[in-house]
Amino acid sequence: MSPRTSDCRPRKKALGPAIRVALLVAGSALAGSFAASAAPAPADDAGWQFSGDFRGGYFASERTARDGTESDEDAFNARLRLAFERSLNETWRFRTRVAGRFSSEQDDLDVYLHSYAPTRGGADFGDITLDEAYFGYQAPDDGLRFKVGRMQTAFAVPGVASKGLDRNDSPNIGVNWTDGVHLDMPVAGGWRGHVIAQYQDAKGSSSVTAAPLDFSDSSSRATLFLGMENKQRVGAITQRMLSLTWMPDSLADRGLGDPSRQDYVTVDARIAAEWPMGATGAKFVTGAEVGYAMETPLDAVSGTGGNGDTGGLAWQVQASVYDFAPRHNIGLAIGRADAGWLISPDYRPNDSSVEVRYQWQFLPKTSMEARVRERRELEHPAGTRARVDRDLYVRVSHKF
Repeated sequence: MSPRTSDCRPRKKALGPAIRVALLVAGSALAGSFAASAAPAPADDAGWQFSGDFRGGYFASERTARDGTESDEDAFNARLRLAFERSLNETWRFRTRVAGRFSSEQDDLDVYLHSYAPTRGGADFGDITLDEAYFGYQAPDDGLRFKVGRMQTAFAVPGVASKGLDRNDSPNIGVNWTDGVHLDMPVAGGWRGHVIAQYQDAKGSSSVTAAPLDFSDSSSRATLFLGMENKQRVGAITQRMLSLTWMPDSLADRGLGDPSRQDYVTVDARIAAEWPMGATGAKFVTGAEVGYAMETPLDAVSGTGGNGDTGGLAWQVQASVYDFAPRHNIGLAIGRADAGWLISPDYRPNDSSVEVRYQWQFLPKTSMEARVRERRELEHPAGTRARVDRDLYVRVSHKF
């Protein structure tokens, strides 16, 4: 369970939750209907298409703090997402989605539409919002793709425990989003170029960002992501990608209370491969990713106990076996992120992580998944011990 963080903003209570959900959905539908009437005649008259997904289960964790104090918590947590989509013509479409996070331990219910998330990890438990509301363009023959509005952007290493070091919106039961523009274009030889320009609100980001990233400076309003990706198979290799993230004047390298701001720039590379295992249909999938932050905060800001700059290296390795028995998959993910790597939704700064994940696809659209994980602090002040977190979950996912 994710407790409310200290950067939560005041919650609006002017409208009842049910009324506000209805307004969000109705507003999205009206926007799509208006766009459809203004666009050229559609290729078909299929109207609105509805889809969604539910994910929920039991989550438990325990912590051994730096001073040796032990604590634990558990809850039943869930995420529900309902999407509405309409084709405007052969190349354009409109899509919107309502997303909510819920927990047996939540304090209240809040429905909102902000350009920032209320916590550094995204939407909190009890929150309902739109995590998609965009116009999308798809050129024929797998050509140019284009989205503008609120969308999901994700690039991850494939596997049962699929994870990413940089841009990976809404993992697990999280709710994050990207407000901006995503240009996805063919280059050559199976390579595609990605350009994502994301708006950042002065009150915070809608993506996962760890302190001391800060967007209060007027010159930090836009984040730029540039990527080159190739998913065309070459032998056993199934994915290659290089990317760069630029967050101008967003790093409070001397602390949030100091006016000093630096550009936060990271580079990232990932690769994945796949091999068949025998004649039963089983396959082995593995992948690796490494990232490096050019500029990092001081150790004194991150609380590592050092007296210089924090490290900027992050990496992960994954290995999965699919269909080791029919519809049963298992995966291992190992990774770590130095205290200066501040943009991963899957790996916390200054932590190492080891997890095992099991998945059973017992129906075409329904699966059960279980995870056990240990996260251990990398650096800590002298006279203290490394913080250790252990957690597990058992959850069910269903698409409709």
